[in-house]
This record gives sequence, C-alpha cells and structure tokens, in this order.
Amino acid sequence: MKKITVVLMLCFVLVLSACGENNDVGNEKAQSENSAGEQVTLKFYTNAKGEPGEPIMKLVDAFNAQSENVKVEHVALVQNNDSREMLQKLDVLSASGEKVDIILMNNEGYVLERAGNGMLHPLDEFFQANNIIPEDEYYRNPIYDNKHYGAMTDASFWFVALNEDHLKEAGLDVPGFDWTWDDFRDYAKKLADTGEDRSGVYFHTFGEYANLIAYTDFKNPQLKEDGTLLFDDPTFEYWFNLRRAMEVEDKSVKPLADVLAAKQHWATDFMNGTASMLPIAGYALDEAFLNTESYPRDFKITFAPLPRSSKDVEPGLTNISGSFLSLHKNSKNKEAAFEFIRFASMEGAELSGRIPGWKKADGKAVLAEIIGENTDIVDKEVFSNTLFDERVRTAGSSEVSVSYQQQLKKVAEGGINKFLLDNSTFEEAKKYMMDEGQKIIDINK
Repeated sequence: MKKITVVLMLCFVLVLSACGENNDVGNEKAQSENSAGEQVTLKFYTNAKGEPGEPIMKLVDAFNAQSENVKVEHVALVQNNDSREMLQKLDVLSASGEKVDIILMNNEGYVLERAGNGMLHPLDEFFQANNIIPEDEYYRNPIYDNKHYGAMTDASFWFVALNEDHLKEAGLDVPGFDWTWDDFRDYAKKLADTGEDRSGVYFHTFGEYANLIAYTDFKNPQLKEDGTLLFDDPTFEYWFNLRRAMEVEDKSVKPLADVLAAKQHWATDFMNGTASMLPIAGYALDEAFLNTESYPRDFKITFAPLPRSSKDVEPGLTNISGSFLSLHKNSKNKEAAFEFIRFASMEGAELSGRIPGWKKADGKAVLAEIIGENTDIVDKEVFSNTLFDERVRTAGSSEVSVSYQQQLKKVAEGGINKFLLDNSTFEEAKKYMMDEGQKIIDINK
C-alpha cells in the first residue's frame, strides 16, 4: 500500500512539473509575441552632430523609415566631429551605466582598444545566424582574441589630392600608379618653387603621417607578424629622413613646428591654395573637397594613388581605413541592434554619401552620385580610376591584434615629433620608439 502511495505521489509531481514546464513555455511564447509588437529604441553614439544630411544620419533616417518595431535614436556627444573627444565622453558614460546599444568608431584601433577592455560584445553569433562571412563582405574586419567586433560602414581609401592649377603652372602631369615617394618629393619641390608662399605638400598631425609606408606595405603599421615592434624597419628611417629633407633642404613642406603652433584643421592649407598636395583618405570628399560653403575656391582637385615605397614594389598598394559599427556589451536589445548594424554596413551602406566598406557595393556608382554635378571642382574620372583601378589592394589583414594599437600609434607620433622638433638623430628616435613601445607591450602581457 505504501508503494502504491509513493508511486501515485511521484506521478502527481511529474504531472505538476510538466504542467509547469508547459506554462513556462507558454509564458515565454506570450512574452515573445508581446515583445514582437513593441517598439525598441536603440541608443546610437557617434562623433556626428546629428544634423540632417550628415552621412551617418542618412543611414539612421533610412533605417527608421523601413523598420516598424526597431528605431534608432542618435546621441551626439560632441559638436566638433572630434572622434577622440566623443570616445572619451562615451567611456565615462559607459562606465556609469548609461544606456548604450551601438557605437560608431572611425578607427580600427579604437575598436580593438574597447574590445580589449571588455566594452564590446562580439558580432560572431549574429554573423553566423545570418550566414555572413565578414571577410567576404568587408574590406577591413577588427578582430580581437579571434572574434569580430566591428562591421565596416565606409571605406576611406588613401590617396594624394593635388591642385590641378598648380600642376599646370609647374608643368607637371598628374602622377600615375608608377610614382614613388622619391618622385613625390621631387613634385613637392617643383610645386613649392612655382608659387610664392606655397608649400608643395601639407602633412597634418595624424598618426599615419609618422610613416605612411607602414600603412601600405605592412599588415600592421606598428607590429611585425611575430608580435615584435616594427619601428626598426628601414622604412621608418627612410620616411623620417624624407620628412626632414623636405622641411630643411627643399623647404617644400610646412614645418611640423608651424603645423602644431597653428592648431588648424587638416584641410585648411590645401583648400585655401597654400599647399599643392595632400595625402589623405576618402572622408576628405564630403568634409572638405565638396564643401564649398566652408571652402569656397576656384581650382579643381585631381588625384593620384599613394606613391610606391620603391620601384621594386608592385603599384597599387594603399591603406584602407574606415568607420565601424560595434555592439555594446550591456545592450539589452542585441539582436535588434544587429539589424541596424547589418543594414547600415550592407544593403543601406550606399545611402550614406561615402564609399561603402561593403565589398559588394558599386563603389564607382556611389562616387559618381556623391560628386554629382561638381565635376568642375573635383575630377571624377581620375578619382574613380585612382580608387577602383584593378591594381588597388591592401597588404591584407594582420594576424596580430592587440588592444593597445592606439598607444603604439602615439609612440610613432612621438618618434617623428622627436626627430623633427628636437633635431635628434634617427637612432635616437628609433630607440625612443622601441623603448616606449616595448613598455606598452610588457604592461599589457
């Protein structure tokens, strides 16, 4: 009798348990159905001002127009487009628990830095669920600890912008893919000699200008593929000496000391005609070259590829930087956030008014639409050929991925500053970069 009672009690417990499980499933289904009809608002942080017509706002508006239940709210933290200042403020907000869903970062190093400190959520699960192989879709993919942390929105191909009038005055042709940095120096000298109070070229304070060759010829501009520092590579000595020779011997470039003292925008000298050449990336198109309100002018801009490091290097190597959309680890709407990330980096990427980072977009068509009728101030045909020639390529993705990439970039900046401002030898500058870089590596081991 006791055995029968025990068996009956066990059966009763199992029935109750099954009912409970069914109720849980039913509740989850009901909650899912309820949430499916609710509107989700995502907080999106960028360095844009949030004004109508800005590239990123075009993407936000386009997504919101076609999405019923997911809406994106842009949050502007700065009004000067300063990405470093924006990220400094965002880091503080993130640490304080402020709601953050999606972040736009216009530098791969910024993404890796925040992936390393745990701010971001990897995108791999969403890529896999949507059958997306990032390497097949995007020009660049920020990877940290073998996980993807960013989807590329726009691709900023590097090139050299030239004042067409100045070229004609100096009797120079528009350079092609065969020119080298030695040729570049020669062009700068001839262009400077042609005009009074004119520089042949302008270099701003960007970290890339510490050695542009490192950004074209190597997979990682500060680290070798074995994880050791690249600063002792011969290209650094060549580049440092090139910069000094152009400043001191040729007087074809505005001295770095004067650039730092002026505290001016990177586009000022080139756009007002006091510099003839400007190595720069694709973001310059909407920020300056087509911005006739801020930079009225009467000359046409033409273009050339970045020069080769030597005649032994095959033409076409360039640096492709860009902006990336990342998912914050604390977002409570990660799937919804990925909906926007996918739209903004793929099918909607052509709407931003910038060259998409999505390989499958029609870059030439996008460029033609961006330039529109402004062919009198920008040479559309030469620009298109410069960006999309079949020879254009990058050195590829590095196997080395570290969260302190931005710190190493600052070390390179410090090295060129020491060399040009303190009149140090290259050996002294190299020792500084190797020592400081190694300290950063050791701290982060």
